[in-house]
Amino acid sequence: MRVSLMDGIFLGLSLIILSFFASYLLLVHTPMRSFLPQDLDPKLRKEMLTEATRVDSLSAALEKQSRYLKVVKGILSGNIPVDSLRKNGRDIPLDTLANRHLTLITTTRREEKFREEFEEGEKYNLSVLRPQPATPEGLLFYPPLKGKIVSKFSSKGKTYGIRIEINDQQPSLAVLDGTILFAGYTSDFDFVIEIQHNNDYVSVYKYNTELLKKQGDKVKAGEAIGIAGDNPARAGLPYLYFELWHKGVALNPEEYIVF
Repeated sequence: MRVSLMDGIFLGLSLIILSFFASYLLLVHTPMRSFLPQDLDPKLRKEMLTEATRVDSLSAALEKQSRYLKVVKGILSGNIPVDSLRKNGRDIPLDTLANRHLTLITTTRREEKFREEFEEGEKYNLSVLRPQPATPEGLLFYPPLKGKIVSKFSSKGKTYGIRIEINDQQPSLAVLDGTILFAGYTSDFDFVIEIQHNNDYVSVYKYNTELLKKQGDKVKAGEAIGIAGDNPARAGLPYLYFELWHKGVALNPEEYIVF
C-alpha cells in the first residue's frame, strides 16, 4: 500500500475537523455545557439569583433583630432610661427606638429650616380633626336634579352647598333612601326638604316651589320629593340649593355625586 505525504496531511485535517464537530455537539447539546466558564444553565442562574435575594433579606432581618435585642439589653441593664420610651405621654415602640440608633445622614440647615416651617404651619391645621368620611361600599348617590352648577361648595366662604340652575321646572329627587325630617315653607329659602339617610347622612333641598312629601314620609333613592322651578317672588333663573351633611359636617356634594 502506497501512502503519499498529501494523503497523510488530508487524513490529519479530516480527523481534526471531525474532532471539532464532535466536541461542539457534545458541549452544545449535552449537560457538559454547564462546565463551560461564563455559560451557566438558565435554571441554575435563576436559582442562584433567588438564593442571593433570600440571603440579603435574611441579613437585613438579622440586623434588625440585633438592633432590637441591643435596645432590650440596654433597657434591662439601665443604659437606656425608661423615660426615653415615652414622649408627650405616648409610648414609643421598641422598633422605633431601635431604628433611632442607626447612623443616618446628617440633616442640612436648609432641611431643618423647612421642617420647622412645616411643623409650625401644621400646628394650627384643624383639617386632621375632621377627616373626610369615606363613602361606604355599594352606596350610590342619585343627583338631586339635572342642571348647571353655578355656585361651588366652600367651607372657608361658609357656602355649605351648591346651587344648581335649571331651565324649566324639574322634580327634586332624593339622593338616598331615607325619612323626611322637615318639609315646609321658610321665608329665606322657600320650600325646604331635609332627609335623614342611613350612615348618618342628611341631605337638604332648598328653594323648591312645591312639596310632594310631608314630614315623616319614607322615600326611596331617586324618588321625587318636590318641584324646583320659576318663582315670581325670586329674581333670576330657577335653581335648587343642595347640601349634604355627615355627622354635623358639611360635605362637598360634587365629591360624592356625579352631576
